[in-house]
Parts: sequence; C-alpha cells; structure tokens
Amino acid sequence: MFDFSPEMIMQLCDQAQAVIENQPIVLYVESPIKIFGDIHGQYSDLMRFFDLYGSPCIGSQEGDIESFDYLFLGDFVDRGSHSLETICLLMALKVKYPDQIHLIRGNHEDRWINNGFGFSDECCTRLGEDPTDEDSVFNRVNRFFEWLPLCAVIDNKILCIHGGIGSTLTNLDDVDKLKRPLEVIHEVQTPEQQLVVDILWSDPTDSDTELGIQQNTIRDPGGTGNIVKFGPDRVQKFLQ
Repeated sequence: MFDFSPEMIMQLCDQAQAVIENQPIVLYVESPIKIFGDIHGQYSDLMRFFDLYGSPCIGSQEGDIESFDYLFLGDFVDRGSHSLETICLLMALKVKYPDQIHLIRGNHEDRWINNGFGFSDECCTRLGEDPTDEDSVFNRVNRFFEWLPLCAVIDNKILCIHGGIGSTLTNLDDVDKLKRPLEVIHEVQTPEQQLVVDILWSDPTDSDTELGIQQNTIRDPGGTGNIVKFGPDRVQKFLQ
C-alpha cells in the first residue's frame, strides 16, 4: 500500500506541472548547488544523503535550502521498490521551492521504459490500479515527465544532462527549440527525435582514444544507430 491516495498524487502532479510549464526546457542555475544522479526509486538512499549532507528544508538543523540549490539529473523511478515515495517527494519539493529545486529528465522518465522496469508494476501493486487506464496515476505521472527540462547549465559553464551530446547536439539553441509536452520516439524519424534520444541515452566513449561517434552496442543491441557513444573530439567541438 501507499499512504497517498491516487487523488492526492494527481493533485501533486497538477501543481508540480504548473510550475514546470512556466520554466524553460534548458535551465540556467547558479552555484552553490548539490547535484544528484540516478535515484531509481531508492528512497531510503535519498533520505540517507539528506541525513548526511543536509536536506532541502527550512527550520531544522540539517536544512540548507536557503544556502544551496538542488539539481536532480533524472531517472527518479524504476528498479528500486519506492518509486512512488521518490517522485512524490521530488514533486512536492519542486512545488514548495520552485526556484531552488531543479528536476531534469532521464531516460526512465518515459512511459515506454518505466512500463517495463518497475514503476508500472509498483503503481499496480501499491495503488491497486490498472496502469493501462488513461486516468491512472502511472499515466498522469508520465504526462508530468513529458514537461521536464532536458538539461541545466550551472554558472554558464557546466552542462548537466542525463545522457550526453550524442551525434546531433551542437548548441543549446537546438534544445530550446523543442516543444513540450515531449514524447520520446524510439523509432527515430526526424532530427528532433534523434536529438531527444541523444540527450537521454547517449554515452561518452570508453576511453579518450576512441574518437568520433561510435556504436553503443550495450544500449542499442539491435544496431539501429539511434543510441551512440561520443568521443572527446566531439565534446571539444561542442564546447567551441
């Protein structure tokens, strides 16, 4: 079971989405800022980080939201057993601190992925819902995901992105031109669809000696060529 009713989660999605819709797809943020990688439903690990290094709140000894922003780099759900707690907390924090809490999209903020890696099953088991129902919490959360920003820039110097620059990202103006809500299309047919896949899925090459664009056989075992690895020369060209 989950302590929040489906109606409460829907309302939280509405409130968080209203905030996200009024913020850009490329976020520009300033240091000092704490950066969190994949959480993947590991709610207890997130709480442990907050206990050890400070938490985003006001009025407690551990609270530091008045001194630090928080940036979460996506993959909030799946794999772990507490995706609902994790995404509900992050949405609530976004509503409470809209200009200090920053959420960007990962490749698991996609209904075609989180339908098979745990989030759908968790909604079914813990909420007693049918995830295929259009009005399910599963689908409502995924509609929220379609509004998430795709990257963040810290102090106009550091690009934070879930995947990478892939083969198509040449400047951030390309990202700014993307329209939300944004569904991830895995059978790529347009340059815009390839750009989104690159941002969410591409990886750097395994070593600095591997240059250019390389096939990503782990993420793309079918060899479609949509998911790639990019070399250091590609990074240098992007930074110019």
